[in-house]
Amino acid sequence: MGLAASQGRLLSLTARNHDLVYEAQQISQQRLFLAEATREAADKYNKAMNNTVMQATINGEKQQLTYDILTSQDPFSGLCMRLVDNNGNVVVPPAESLEIQQTVTDETTGETSKQLLGRFTSTSDFINARMSNLSEDEKSALSSYSLADISAYYNNNYADKDENISVVFRNKSVSNTNIVKSGESVLYDENIYDPKYLQQMIVSGEFKIQQAQPDGSFEDLVWQGSTTVSEVLDTSDDAAAEAEYEAAMIDLQKQDKILELRLEQVETQQKAVSTEYDSVKSIIKENVEDSFKTFA
Repeated sequence: MGLAASQGRLLSLTARNHDLVYEAQQISQQRLFLAEATREAADKYNKAMNNTVMQATINGEKQQLTYDILTSQDPFSGLCMRLVDNNGNVVVPPAESLEIQQTVTDETTGETSKQLLGRFTSTSDFINARMSNLSEDEKSALSSYSLADISAYYNNNYADKDENISVVFRNKSVSNTNIVKSGESVLYDENIYDPKYLQQMIVSGEFKIQQAQPDGSFEDLVWQGSTTVSEVLDTSDDAAAEAEYEAAMIDLQKQDKILELRLEQVETQQKAVSTEYDSVKSIIKENVEDSFKTFA
């Protein structure tokens, strides 16, 4: 091989080696991304397997704790309790509100539950969010409707039956909750009907539970260890979480195996290029030495 040809081959091998090094770095980076995705999938799975739900026990029957159940003063359907914040305000929902609910069916158990999609305390806000296809004149005309009327109008004309969407009108004014005593201040909380929010606020200590007494007063209740309110593991989503995790692991492991095999190929090519590079470099050295011997 001539000196010029050898030098050209050496440059070609150098470029090829740089390409292989770059590809190996890219593959390693992709495997790092897969490792992070694996960690996130594991974290999501662990969170789903360890999430909790608050339960109410009424007459021996357990059900998810809701604001209505907690504050109902009927001992056969509620817990005869109330919530107060750290400033002593009695926590109550807005006087009137509209809830957007979707009926969801558990594929494993077949049980149905209501999922809260949103809440509105203004007719205009509700119309703009859920009935945006109306003209401005139609919106203006419907804005005069009460929340109860617009709820009925929506369910009759606009509710998406295929998605099991419905609008529920709530009327929970302070006067009919029977939990606010004369002279007490209140805190209006529009999120209080959301069971997850309710659980978060109780567990964090933002809201305290008070139990009704025979004389009509309320006293603080330590719910931890209580026989009526408890926090238990939520197993309703475990099967779905496990199936999702296993599917994700199979896909991630398959991708990682493909990258691993490709990395092995690149490393094998690198070794071959490195060997040929050393060989060509040796040939160039010998050619240079032979050429200079002529002038020695």
